[in-house]
Amino acid sequence: MNIVYILLDQVRKDMLGAYGHQVVKTPNIDRLAQEGIRFNNAFTPASVCGPARTSLFTGLMPSTHGIIKNGEKGGTGEISKQAPNIARLEGYNSYVVGKWHVGTKSVPEDYDIKGHNFDGYGYPGSGVYKNLVFNQPPTHSNRYHEWLLEKGHPIPEVSRAYFGDNPHLRVQELCGLLSGTKAETIPYFIIDEAKRYIKESLDENKPFFTWINFWGPHTPCIVPEPYYSMYSKDDVVLDESFFKPLEGKPGHFRTISKMWGMWEASEDHWKEVITKFWGYITLIDDAIGELLDYLEEHNLYENTFIVATADHGDAMGAHRMIEKGEFMFDTTYNIPLIVKDPKSDRINEQDDNLVYLHDLTSTVYDIAEQQIPEVFQGETLLPITREKQQNDRKGILAQLAGHFVYFEQRMWRRKDYKLVFNATDVCELYDVHNDPGEMHNLFYDERYREVKKEMLEEMRVEMKRLGDPLENWLYRIIDEV
Repeated sequence: MNIVYILLDQVRKDMLGAYGHQVVKTPNIDRLAQEGIRFNNAFTPASVCGPARTSLFTGLMPSTHGIIKNGEKGGTGEISKQAPNIARLEGYNSYVVGKWHVGTKSVPEDYDIKGHNFDGYGYPGSGVYKNLVFNQPPTHSNRYHEWLLEKGHPIPEVSRAYFGDNPHLRVQELCGLLSGTKAETIPYFIIDEAKRYIKESLDENKPFFTWINFWGPHTPCIVPEPYYSMYSKDDVVLDESFFKPLEGKPGHFRTISKMWGMWEASEDHWKEVITKFWGYITLIDDAIGELLDYLEEHNLYENTFIVATADHGDAMGAHRMIEKGEFMFDTTYNIPLIVKDPKSDRINEQDDNLVYLHDLTSTVYDIAEQQIPEVFQGETLLPITREKQQNDRKGILAQLAGHFVYFEQRMWRRKDYKLVFNATDVCELYDVHNDPGEMHNLFYDERYREVKKEMLEEMRVEMKRLGDPLENWLYRIIDEV
């Protein structure tokens, strides 16, 4: 069976039509949900790109694979070439198309994987788009630039950029207008290249696993018309938590929002950024539609296992915060996960199992009917998609050592409550069933003492099982917190 994994970068789950948004247009992702299963309780093990993507690649938690921070080295800083990974399938052509960001220096070809070799974050518009200030280009190669020249497309130009209100952060646009049409954009480049690699497998008469990685809707949200003007600020309803931000939360959270220049930004500026984020989502969805059409045209759609998900989310206004980082709200950890399994009779269904992003790593091997490597720490999803099984997980553990600065955090997320252990700051407890916006921190409320005690111990046991280095610290102070 052919396999396609579609990974969006930094998308807020509730801003997709499939998850109930009434404004953002995502007809192609919605189609996959209507023809498959929508998971409501899927979580990333870390809310920044490098650790999350490395977990998907290796099937391991961040504390095990060692990539604990974006651009920082934990453990060896790179993944062993000999270790099992998501693409080491016998008899398959495996491809990585688009963004990589596994480790800090490696590229897919280091692991004998075909496709693109964008190292690190490697934004392909940097050094290519005219007037783009954001300068974080790929250093290994830039296939996007080559593709623009091969296709005879004009080099796009950026205008109407907004950087946020921090005068010290005029180095990265939050949003802007891109000249030209969707045909020249990075999402359409990614899908054009994915089709090229799929055709290679068809010509060789071999099954394929194609891992498609977008750079968006991660900022900079730089999109052409009609996407730039597609959504009105009048359609934006800001989160309730936007107006009561960070009460009872670690003070560091406020610093993060100030760093991005958005803590004191006007509602009008916030809505401007959000509408461009929405436009970027729809641009990506339209590109996904091109892929689905291609699969149908080549009689592949019905027999291809298709996943649409994200490495992590984006606060995008919740708690007056943007992007992701050292905060563990569901807007950044509870990711979309949609699965269309040709061997499942679950059509247009929802599923409430607690699942990890890196459960998809084990799932690849199960789809290919190959032995799942014993070292993988995720579980295959096929018993859920094909047999409606319950995985009986008590909770989900998430691990983060920070984004731009070190800030050790662990999250234990159950279906009823969420506990966040901030190793050097106030901790958090939320009744996510009755307080989905996570506005009321119950950690220091005596009425929830037993819930807190129970969850701290559940989390500590799971941390110990996984060899999490922070478990020793939690064990020493568990009675104090």
